[in-house]
Amino acid sequence: MTNFDYPLLHKNEVLRLAGNFGDCMLLNEEYLQKARQEDYSDGEALCYINMSNISVSIGNYKKGLVFLKKAEALLQNSKNEALKAKLYQEYGQLSKVTGLYKNALGFNSKALYYTGKCSLQDKRNYFLDRVFSNRGDFLYEAGRKDSALIYFHRARNVINTPLINSLIAKHHLLHTALIDSSKLYVDRSLELVKRDTIQLNAQKGMVYRVAGDYYKTQGNYAEAQVFYQKALDVFLETKRAYNLPFIYQSIAEAYKGMGNKEKEAEFENKYLDAKSKLSKDQTETVNLLIDKVLTEKENDVEVFKFKLFASSAVLILIIVIGFVLMYRKMKNKKSKLREETTILKSQTELLTNETEVLASKVNESFSDLVQLAKRNDSAFLTRFQEVYPDFIEKLLDINEDLSSADLHLCAMIKLNFSSKEIASYMSILHKSAQQKKYRLRKKLNVPSDQDLYVFFQGLDS
Repeated sequence: MTNFDYPLLHKNEVLRLAGNFGDCMLLNEEYLQKARQEDYSDGEALCYINMSNISVSIGNYKKGLVFLKKAEALLQNSKNEALKAKLYQEYGQLSKVTGLYKNALGFNSKALYYTGKCSLQDKRNYFLDRVFSNRGDFLYEAGRKDSALIYFHRARNVINTPLINSLIAKHHLLHTALIDSSKLYVDRSLELVKRDTIQLNAQKGMVYRVAGDYYKTQGNYAEAQVFYQKALDVFLETKRAYNLPFIYQSIAEAYKGMGNKEKEAEFENKYLDAKSKLSKDQTETVNLLIDKVLTEKENDVEVFKFKLFASSAVLILIIVIGFVLMYRKMKNKKSKLREETTILKSQTELLTNETEVLASKVNESFSDLVQLAKRNDSAFLTRFQEVYPDFIEKLLDINEDLSSADLHLCAMIKLNFSSKEIASYMSILHKSAQQKKYRLRKKLNVPSDQDLYVFFQGLDS
């Protein structure tokens, strides 16, 4: 229902980027009630996905996971590919912030799979450019920096935002040493920011921060400090407390480059203070909003009682009857809300178990496979087939002429080994490993611009 999803997505994004998390939670609660009244389960799922993003943004990962579980249950039989892509994108982001980088890539692969089924309009309206940009971010953690740049450009092809241009600029600044390319994308991101008529948002802060990083590497500390200060103003305005320590540290470094020891010490102290503080206000606000329906219903009862006693004697009987019916209805709703609250609390207590479920991707069987692969053990492929029984069968469905050596290489790529690692463990040259992967692409008809790892993950979807 585009008349539900699109307006909610737009309003949620404006509030989220402006740091109005309380209003953002209220908005999604309002739409959640609307979705329930209209029996629109996809709408309920979208509200829970947004609520999860808000929870994770303020550092409450437990509730973020609970909300995602609720959304996933609602989307079991959904045909909304864009919403499923958004769900797994959020799962990937949650895995990343909890340090489970391999899981983050796995969830992101699922998000890529569903994103591939979406129209360009849905990619833009559901902000699925983040599926690509997040993958670029996750690939840094996996040491695959060149692949990361590919996905940043794919995100830019969906929608050309200031933020994605600044991420490309940062990539060139840190990983390619192409200073001219970095400057080109810094200028593009700043030009797009100037054209942006939307209210101040956190993404502008990230653009200014990358611009500051660029000028700092060029030794222009005064210009770097100007951009860092702009970034700081944005982060303060949009309540991005988790960005403050880093920007304070960057400003301190800029003042150090200018030889201003007093200012350097001032912002170094601010950096240390911001790093040590925990932002409790927003968390408490969101927690209160989650349970607010109960108190609202209680207030409704009090208001109703007041009106009852203020009514004329003629209407007392009608009002009493109405009150009894309304009270029973509200009591049932209140009981249901209390039950949901109890379930929510019990689910949050299971965070450790849920996290272990996420971490179980790297279990004993996986570890055994990795060790066998590293030793180039002849039992590797046999053991791999035991752990992933359907994978080899699906490969042979694509090309029944694949050799055991081809299947061995597919298994190593499936386990996320890089070309360098494959070459090392198979005792071949790095160039030979790349040639084997090239020939494998031909046999499996995988386009040159598609990541083999992503292709193999898609076979499991």
